[in-house]
Amino acid sequence: MPPLPSEGSTWNPSAVTEEAKHEVGQTTAPSEPRLGSEEELRWRKSMLSETAAMRGVLFNAVLEVARTQGGDSAVQRCLEASGEKKFLDFFSYPACKYLDLLYTAARLQSRDLEDFEVAMRRLGQQAAENFLGSTAGRTLLVLVQNNPHRLINSLPWAIQVGVSGVEVSVTRTGPWSGIVTVKRDFSPRPFVEAGILATFEAARVKGVKGRSWPVGPNTNEYEISWQ
Repeated sequence: MPPLPSEGSTWNPSAVTEEAKHEVGQTTAPSEPRLGSEEELRWRKSMLSETAAMRGVLFNAVLEVARTQGGDSAVQRCLEASGEKKFLDFFSYPACKYLDLLYTAARLQSRDLEDFEVAMRRLGQQAAENFLGSTAGRTLLVLVQNNPHRLINSLPWAIQVGVSGVEVSVTRTGPWSGIVTVKRDFSPRPFVEAGILATFEAARVKGVKGRSWPVGPNTNEYEISWQ
């Protein structure tokens, strides 16, 4: 586990959807397939590096949402899609299995591709909440002490604890804002956005807002601001 830098909620579907329209902007770049389509899932898998992996705690967050929304049958369908019977929180599993699990869960909660984005945000929030309930997540919250500057500087560490094969950096753009750049980013942007916002909310940062955009085939930027 990399060293932590020394410096640096209930989900409302309708509220998040409306905020996303105004703050997040375009979910899919013109060159990307439509989010939630089978073509988009294949495209996302094609960009995975050999080292891309996810901690089991993030798999279990997806299963938790699936169970809440669809019961044990939904959990079973997600497990079948991943090819696993269970996940241990701090074991690492291939990212391709995570994408299969994630997309199956989101589709089970969706009636169409618009609902798919809402479901993906719900899953991203739950992933952050599960991580923050782990030893590493609790340590993060204690060390940042509700300080948004420390938190944004610590996001590369937090992301790389849960996700292998990505490169994360932070650029400060002002006293109350910064941009998180994720290279080899294989997760859908709505999922990541929701996770980052949930992390700031858990740290009791006021007035947090986010938006994102692609800067390359598998590189995304996430702009975070606060009051």
